[in-house]
Amino acid sequence: MLRLSRASKVIISIAAIILFIAANQITTVQHLTARAATKLYVGWKYNHLDLKYEDVEFSPQFGDYSVAYKDKEGRVYGFMVAPKSMPVIILHDPLNESP
Repeated sequence: MLRLSRASKVIISIAAIILFIAANQITTVQHLTARAATKLYVGWKYNHLDLKYEDVEFSPQFGDYSVAYKDKEGRVYGFMVAPKSMPVIILHDPLNESP
């Protein structure tokens, strides 16, 4: 097993973060990031509803990503994820009725 010093671990961690940020300038990676962010959010908050991923698309009107999930009854819920360059913040949760 390769042993790394603390400084090496920090440098590798910083390089991975920079690579992740740089990769998120690519549209395909942005789609994957938005999907992953909502998958974690939906899995954590709405695991009991058994929502299934449907689609992700960029909404130019809002400048955010819309990620759709479908429940067992066929109802589709759209989660808005921002910002465009690093879509990891859930702006709109259609299942949360509070403002």
